[in-house]
Amino acid sequence: MSVILVVDDDAPTREAIAAGLKKLGHEILMAGKGSEALEEVRRHPVDLAIIDLKLPDMEGTELFAILRLLRPQAMAIMISGLATVEEAVSALKRGIYDFITKDFRMHELRKVVSKALETQQILAENVKLRQELAERGPTGRLIGKSPALAKVLQLINQVAPLKSTVLLTGESGVGKELVAEAIHLLSPRKDKPMIKVNCGALPEGLIESELFGHEKGAFTGAIQQRKGRFELADGGTIFLDEISEMPVATQVKLLRVLQEGEFERVGGTQTIKVDVRVIAASNVDLEAAVAQGRFRKDLYYRLNVIHLHIPALRERAEDIPMLALHFLDKFCRENNRPLNGFSPAAMAALKRYSWPGNVRELQNVVERAVALCQGNMVELTDLPDEIRQHSPADDVITVPVGASMEEIERLAIVQTLKKTGGDKELTARLLGIGLATLYRRLKEMESKEES
Repeated sequence: MSVILVVDDDAPTREAIAAGLKKLGHEILMAGKGSEALEEVRRHPVDLAIIDLKLPDMEGTELFAILRLLRPQAMAIMISGLATVEEAVSALKRGIYDFITKDFRMHELRKVVSKALETQQILAENVKLRQELAERGPTGRLIGKSPALAKVLQLINQVAPLKSTVLLTGESGVGKELVAEAIHLLSPRKDKPMIKVNCGALPEGLIESELFGHEKGAFTGAIQQRKGRFELADGGTIFLDEISEMPVATQVKLLRVLQEGEFERVGGTQTIKVDVRVIAASNVDLEAAVAQGRFRKDLYYRLNVIHLHIPALRERAEDIPMLALHFLDKFCRENNRPLNGFSPAAMAALKRYSWPGNVRELQNVVERAVALCQGNMVELTDLPDEIRQHSPADDVITVPVGASMEEIERLAIVQTLKKTGGDKELTARLLGIGLATLYRRLKEMESKEES
């Protein structure tokens, strides 16, 4: 629930706005003058103010300036009965979220308010993120001491000061979003917004409007102009997760932003210039998507300026104990459950498991263990069946006495592929052979099975 302050010297208008917005479930405060509004701001953590441009004791823009000093994260919407275009433009340049006239309809105002609060939440999350990382540094949430993670941290520090586009790859749950956050917070853009967009979660018909905004009347339901994520990220960073899910038509417009730093809102003709660093992420093979015609080759090359691959948790298994203890402390604090740690058997099981869901799966398992633990330490019985039943024998290849070298090689390849979940690149690394050699061996094995 957010706190909204309505400031208008006309009591009927003020009360009508308050009554209409209460249906959104927020706390509503009211004031008839600027001085009364400031008293409310000093007493309450105001998230959004709806301010009349003309107040009895001061201009609405003056009140907004003081509001931002008292509540830096607060948003404001300006309303007026007889506003000129110049006044509206001036208000928006001062940082006011939107400017509407008093002939608005209530459902329109509710939509503006909801979007303003959404923007306010994004900005607040950025502030919170910086506070959380202040003590541990921008890469503090990437936990571990393995060589694989150390390489990632080194690359983060190298690429962060640059403006170049970064493409993050890796399996789902490896922490690509955390890497993107670290790059942003180590960059000269750290004091500007970082806007996150999950391309796979947005409907195909809405993704272009979400990214680039739209003009009033651009399509059914577009009752007012709306800024897109790129405008909100101006001066900062935009993180495009699951970039492979972006429709091809939208990929064309994204390519233009990357090359020219400009675009038009949906239904608009005005060219908008932005300075945004793009960090994209994918858990699928984009080269394969290009070959299949699902992803533009020119966009792939433009995104793949700096490629940073995030290793799977099974590739840095030595980090599991540190990660597990970090999550244990986190969930113990959140649930007020003091636990001493993991029993040797429980920790051994965590280290043996292959973690197909990576760090995200480990976090969920630890949260579950904290909830179910009956004693003062997480035991093997507190872990899910699939982890308890993962025997060390799964990591061992049994070779019959007298087996040929060809059979030993076949067993090694088949079992290692099974262990890595079919990841041929990782299989080749574990076996100490080149990827081309692995493909050649697999083709030979397939031919012999067919003959």
